[in-house]
Amino acid sequence: MMKNALVILAGGKGKRFGQKIPKQFLKIGNTNFLNYFISNLDLSNFDIINISIDKKYQNTYFNHKAVSEKIKITYSKPGLTRQISSFNALKNLKKFKIKNVLIHDAARPLCSNKLIKRIISKLGKNTNAIPYVEYNDRQLIKKSKLETKTINVQTPQGFNYNLILKEHIKYKNIEFNDDAGLLQKSKIKTNLIKGEKNNIKITYPEDIQLFNLYRKPITKYGIGYDIHQIDKKTKNGLKLGGVKIPFSKLIGHSDADVVLHAICDSIFGALSMRDIGYHFPNTDKKWKNADSSKFIIYCRNKLKEKGYSVINLDINIITEKPKINKYVSKMIKNISTLLQIKNSSVSIKATTNEKIGFIGNGEGIAAESIVHITDGKIS
Repeated sequence: MMKNALVILAGGKGKRFGQKIPKQFLKIGNTNFLNYFISNLDLSNFDIINISIDKKYQNTYFNHKAVSEKIKITYSKPGLTRQISSFNALKNLKKFKIKNVLIHDAARPLCSNKLIKRIISKLGKNTNAIPYVEYNDRQLIKKSKLETKTINVQTPQGFNYNLILKEHIKYKNIEFNDDAGLLQKSKIKTNLIKGEKNNIKITYPEDIQLFNLYRKPITKYGIGYDIHQIDKKTKNGLKLGGVKIPFSKLIGHSDADVVLHAICDSIFGALSMRDIGYHFPNTDKKWKNADSSKFIIYCRNKLKEKGYSVINLDINIITEKPKINKYVSKMIKNISTLLQIKNSSVSIKATTNEKIGFIGNGEGIAAESIVHITDGKIS
């Protein structure tokens, strides 16, 4: 018998949100609300996940490959109401003989794994576990001097699987706002546990501001390295960081700017997009003697496309000659302009190879780059 299953209800139309596509599929940075929730989910808490989702959205908006490799995924057909969607999902899970099920709204992408674990723990000795939050605002009951605090019920709501399936069968002709409502109808004790105030439900466009306020930004790092041989037959033509320097040029298919190439590779690495040779192969005549600033602009556009910004870019240039200190400011200004970031986000250092090896012998120049990117706001 499987122990725990998770139902994600992603079949709502989101009419109050006022968008062409349902809110759970709305793009936020490089993802959407459904994928954001699942990407932060501790899959070890579950044996199976069932997603209630319309087939026309399934392949377009759900990154199923990233999840199905780690856990079993099944799909169920959404209904005209939330309750029908939930019922369809429960029926779809029947063949797996599960013990407990958590039912969650895809429009609550900020639910934490900590809350999920507490719900599962509560189900160890109870037939249900329903999270709630309590606000300082109070609701005044008319025609009475009594005052009562308002509580807001959240999802995921946890249940003994057989119990909640039985209640759905019993009340399939009555509409409820959530699954806990069925238990209340049958006067089954509801076991409330403290939820999370940042576990908000995305209902209106302004809720996106709250989402951005509460969510934990994704940050990534990338490392890049490039090295080129010095053409000793020349005396001019060297380019580093997009700046022309009166020194022997480097040998390469493009302009051989090791600094810009290293930056590109670090960005490609952070975005999991392979390397510069994959995007700009040296077998393509199109890139013969090309200005490497075109490569940086391409990287900048990829960052924007995927919803990321550069927090910091740290560059190290390894060369015996020339001395580059007087060119550093120009390089920083050029790189920051190309990437459309602040000058203060770019650091350039230089070092020699202590007369050791290929670089130490004055035969080549190398550069390495480490980039830190985020899909959150940068101060």
